[in-house]
This record gives sequence, structure tokens and C-alpha cells, in this order.
Amino acid sequence: MRFFRFLLVSAWACSFAVRAEVPDHQVFAASGPQLLLWVTSERGRAEPEVHAAQQLAAQGVEIWSLDLVAAYFLPQLASSMDAVPSRDLADWLRAAQASGKRVVVYAVSRAAVPVLRAAAMLTPGERQGLCVMLMYPNLYTVAEPLAEPDFLVVGDLRGLRVHVLQPRRSAATPWLPGLLDHLSKQGAATSHVILENLREGWWARETPTEFEIAESRRMDAMLLRELNNWGCK
Repeated sequence: MRFFRFLLVSAWACSFAVRAEVPDHQVFAASGPQLLLWVTSERGRAEPEVHAAQQLAAQGVEIWSLDLVAAYFLPQLASSMDAVPSRDLADWLRAAQASGKRVVVYAVSRAAVPVLRAAAMLTPGERQGLCVMLMYPNLYTVAEPLAEPDFLVVGDLRGLRVHVLQPRRSAATPWLPGLLDHLSKQGAATSHVILENLREGWWARETPTEFEIAESRRMDAMLLRELNNWGCK
């Protein structure tokens, strides 16, 4: 029931064109035709992400930002994402689609797991043309250094468009071809882009490089660029 409370918050915020805030869910209302569903990583929401959402809303992209570990009182661990009820998230996707806006889902790290599982629960018609953008997705069952990883099977992804954003300086970058192939075998139409000179979670690292600090401040521009270049309509 807790989850459905912030579904109501989302609907209320959209109706009255205001910004609503609770610890686990934030709505950054905008009058434009696009809605970005932003699902943060298992580390929770960082200040640069809030700033980017504010900037995107100012440019007409509405944001519904969801912190799953806070919503379900889970520890900030990757494994916590596996415990998120897929049906709740599927209902959230349906609520977004009912807004009448163009919906793109953006999920970070292990948040890719509940998002893709929720997408697989949609009907083929609901899933057709739905776009999901994944930032360095963690879909591994087991990942050992120097070994090929095993990937989770999340369900039927036919009709889903998946765009992966992969930082170049990630240890998982060599596994990207296998990840894309795995998603394709589950029915998704995939594409990707490499983010040069960046590490995973560059916006929240304790010792960021000067380039990572600068990129943290213009995260909104990066996301808007990828949305436009990808062309998901």
C-alpha cells in the first residue's frame, strides 16, 4: 500500500503542475510531452541527480524519481533490488503510460532488475514501444573477475527498446556485448553508447576526477542528449 500512496502523489502533482516531495518519491512537474521515470540505484538518490531532474523539468521534461530502497525500507545493497515487488513497479509504469505523455524509463545499476521484470509483466500492447534507458545495468547472477558473467533472465521483453549507457572506465565494460546479446535473446531491441572517461556512479564517488565533477554538474545535458540521439518516441 505504501507504493500506491506515491502513485497518488504523482497523479496529484501532474494534475496541479507542482512538485511533490517525499523521501522515496519526487515529482518534478513540467508541461512538455515527455515523462522520464527515474529509478535510482541501490545507493539511493544523490544530490547531483536531484539537480539534474530539476534542470530537465525546467527544460520541459517531467520527472518521476523513485528511490526503491527507501520506498521499501531496504538496505542499500544491490541484492535489495531483487526483493522489490515487480507488480508494484508494473503498476507504476501503467500509471505513467496513462498520463498521455511519451514515457521513457531510466534505471541505474541494479535498479535495472526490477524495472525489466516489471516491463516483462506488462501485456504485449503495453510493452510495445516502451523505452528503457539503463545506466551501467547490473543484471548479473554471478560476476567474478576475469570470468564471463551469468545474466539474470527477467522475462519476455519483446517490444521493449533498451538503450544502455556504459561508462568506459567500468570493470563491466568488457561484458557489454554479452549483456546486449542476453537482452536481445529475451526480445528487447537494444542499442548502447560508451561514456568516455567516466566510472560507474561518477556523480557520487568519494574521490571523483575533475572531469567527473564537471560531468556531474551537467548530467541533465547528458541525459537530454541521449534521449534525443536515441530518438525513442
